[in-house]
Amino acid sequence: MKFAKSLVVLAASAALVAGPVVAAGSVAQAAPVTKAKASGTTLISFKKELAGITKLFGVVKPAKYQGSLMTFPITAVKGKIIKHAGGLTAGDLKLMDPVMEVNAEKKKARITMTFDDGSVQVFYAKHFKVKADGVDGQVWQGNLHLTKNQVIVDTVNQALGVDSLEPGMGLGQIRVTIKK
Repeated sequence: MKFAKSLVVLAASAALVAGPVVAAGSVAQAAPVTKAKASGTTLISFKKELAGITKLFGVVKPAKYQGSLMTFPITAVKGKIIKHAGGLTAGDLKLMDPVMEVNAEKKKARITMTFDDGSVQVFYAKHFKVKADGVDGQVWQGNLHLTKNQVIVDTVNQALGVDSLEPGMGLGQIRVTIKK
């Protein structure tokens, strides 16, 4: 698949240029609850003005999509990594099992998804922080953006048959609820 090959080349190039991700955090900073078999849900609330574009995406179960809301069930949490099940489709492009890497100190997170034999960062969250941390669980919330990588954005635009998506584009809100 041409799109998948482009994404694999892009992911490898980005990894070489970006180098390793620095994962710094102080003990005082909040971190996701570590739980090998976690439960919970990540909810994406897309901006209403993006409805024409977002309705072109399909979901792969157990992810769900209704109106401007998309949900992915959480399958595991370990340290700052939150794993999900399900996926997105854009034409022939299939992106699966989102993995969120939280950087609590910088109040951001990056979201990678797998395709064929590789993975690529598709989204990131800004102003991502704990909104609630209680006995029952944690709630993290922030602003969801499309990756800043032009090649990935062009690939998704081409798969959807549009030219409306732009690198770093604000897509809406993301809310992660982890149950303890």
